[in-house]
Amino acid sequence: MIDRSAEGIRKLSMGDTGIARPSPKAVAPGAPLRAVTFDCWGTLLFERDPERAHVRRVAAVAHLAQEQGRAVGVGEARQALDAAWRRHWDAWLAHRATGAAEIAAWTLEGLGFAEDERSGLASPLTTALAEASLEGDARALEGARDTLEGLARAGIRRALVCDTGFSPGRVVRRLLDRAGLLEWLEVQIFSDEAGVPKPHPHIFEQALKGIAAAPSEALHVGDLRRTDIAGARDLGMRTVRIRDHYDDRSEHPDADHVVDSHAHLQQLLGIVSRLSG
Repeated sequence: MIDRSAEGIRKLSMGDTGIARPSPKAVAPGAPLRAVTFDCWGTLLFERDPERAHVRRVAAVAHLAQEQGRAVGVGEARQALDAAWRRHWDAWLAHRATGAAEIAAWTLEGLGFAEDERSGLASPLTTALAEASLEGDARALEGARDTLEGLARAGIRRALVCDTGFSPGRVVRRLLDRAGLLEWLEVQIFSDEAGVPKPHPHIFEQALKGIAAAPSEALHVGDLRRTDIAGARDLGMRTVRIRDHYDDRSEHPDADHVVDSHAHLQQLLGIVSRLSG
C-alpha cells in the first residue's frame, strides 16, 4: 500500500498549468514515466446496477425465441444466456477473445435452435445483447476523470486496454463518452478488436504503439491481478492495482503498488488536480 501521507513521494515544481509532473520515482525506478494505460471496468467505469442490463438481455432472448414460435419463458431464456456467459468466461480464462456474437450463438444453441436457424437469428440477438448496457447505468469511478485530465495536463500519454464481454468496444466507447472519459483516452484497445484478451502481450503492445511509449516508460492501472497486473508486468511495464470498486484477493502476484481510490492514485503519481490543487 502507498503511504497515505504521501511521504517520500517526490513532486516536481508546479508549472503554469497548476499540475505537478508525475515523478517516476513515485512509482518505481526505471525510465521516466511517459505513459499510463488503464483497464476499463472496475478501474474507470462501473455498472451501478448490472442486473438491469441483464434483465434486458434475457428479455431479448425470450422475445426472439417467441417470435420464432418457441415457447420460451424468461426462466429458460436466462438459463440459456447464463450458460453461454459461462462459456465466454471459460474462453476468457483460456486467453481467447469472445463476446456478444459468440454468446448469442451459444444462447441460441442452448435453446435448441438448429445451425441453419442460428445463422439468421444470431445477428439481431448479438446487437440486442451488445447494446443492453446503453440502457443501464454505467458511471465513472469517483476521481477517474480527474486522474486522466491531470495526466493530460502533465504531458503524460493515456491509453485504454479493455477486455470486453457482452459490450463490445463500439458500445464501451459510447459509455466512456457519456461518462466524460473518452476524450482523455488517446488510444482505446478492446479485446474484441485486438483479437486477444489480457494478459496477452499483443493487446498491451497495441496500446503502447498507439501512444509511442516503450514498456519501460509506461505504467498500467487495473483491478485484476491475473489479467491487468500479470500482462503488463510480463511486458516490462510498471503496475498499480486499484481496489476502489473491486478488491481482487486472488493468489496471483500483486502489483507494484495498490491504491484504494483515484485520489490515492493521483497522490502516488504526483498529480495535483484542478480540484485539489
